Amino acid sequence: MGKKRTMTRRTVLAGLAAGAGVTIYAPRLSAQAGEIAVGAMVPITGPFNVSGQQYHFSLQMAQDEINAKGGVAGKKLKIVFEDVKDSNSVAVNAYLKVVRDLNPPFVFLSSYTTQNLATEPEVVKAQIPGMYAGGGDAMHAKKNPWLFRIRPYDGLQALALARHATEGLGKKKIGILYVQNDFGQPGALAAEKIVKAAGAAVVGLEAYAFTDNDMSAQLQKLKNAGADCLIAISYGKDGALILKLAKEMALNLPIVISSGVMVPAARNLIAPDELAGIYGVMDAHLGPERGAAVADYVKRFKDRFKIDPDPFGSCYYDGAMILKQVLDKVGPDRAKIRDALKAVKGYEGVTNTFTTDADGNMVHSLAVFSIKPGTRDPVFLRTIGA
Repeated sequence: MGKKRTMTRRTVLAGLAAGAGVTIYAPRLSAQAGEIAVGAMVPITGPFNVSGQQYHFSLQMAQDEINAKGGVAGKKLKIVFEDVKDSNSVAVNAYLKVVRDLNPPFVFLSSYTTQNLATEPEVVKAQIPGMYAGGGDAMHAKKNPWLFRIRPYDGLQALALARHATEGLGKKKIGILYVQNDFGQPGALAAEKIVKAAGAAVVGLEAYAFTDNDMSAQLQKLKNAGADCLIAISYGKDGALILKLAKEMALNLPIVISSGVMVPAARNLIAPDELAGIYGVMDAHLGPERGAAVADYVKRFKDRFKIDPDPFGSCYYDGAMILKQVLDKVGPDRAKIRDALKAVKGYEGVTNTFTTDADGNMVHSLAVFSIKPGTRDPVFLRTIGA
């Protein structure tokens, strides 16, 4: 009898709340209000926010611009953000919360591979299409038909690093320093193969833990082995430390470093003289030479957020614009969204050209940069594709 009274009371309260305009059952009332709600798993706080802030800003801007032009499929787009911090378990719980509370047709996943690997089994269960930016090859090796990567995969980054060290700089004795995890180790091994295939030698591979505060022993070992160039596969903060140590030790070797160090937030941690002789890859070149659309995007982003956009976060802007096209075409049907994303070909975004391959990878090139002497400013050199 008590249970029956509770159920009746809930029904009455829900009816009264609906009449008063109060949202209790968000998914249903969101649809009635003319919204399509999607989730976004963003590292807003914690050490991963070096890229997470840009991801957060890019999606905010995309949402507002899409809605100013009529929304998606005749409704407003609502992006519900969840902070995944730097924790795999927080990322999984955030995903489950969004699935439970929103029942969304689509979810943007984290920009970090370790969080996405932890979340991927839940995506299989939920069967909700999603985009992600983490570069680890382990993700597309899962062959999850519901997931689509909107930035270059790490194997492609390793290719670009190795090609620039050998073909671009003409170096013959390469030392490789890498963070010991699912991002760094596969990248180092892939780079080693490409260096050897180019006719150069790898004089050593040295690893460090993400929590290490001193990589000088590894750097000195590679120097002593006769390296004439270093490849460094790192994240932003540890990569900045590597460059500081290299300067303090007077290694005087060119260093070709991974994309996490080249984003503005990471470069700002490094003094201009510590960036001398440094080359790096980024997902794309966001310079005015790319054309009016890219220049306009950069201006609008900087006007709104007072910082320059980086391609690592801006790929989510492109992802949102691709999603708009898909929703306008097929509506909020999950299977139809998945199939439409599989069919994307030659979409010109502000960061890259997007074409989906059999593994769900949508981006197939990176940009290589040097640093303007005496500054932190990147100078575009060339694009390297698969």
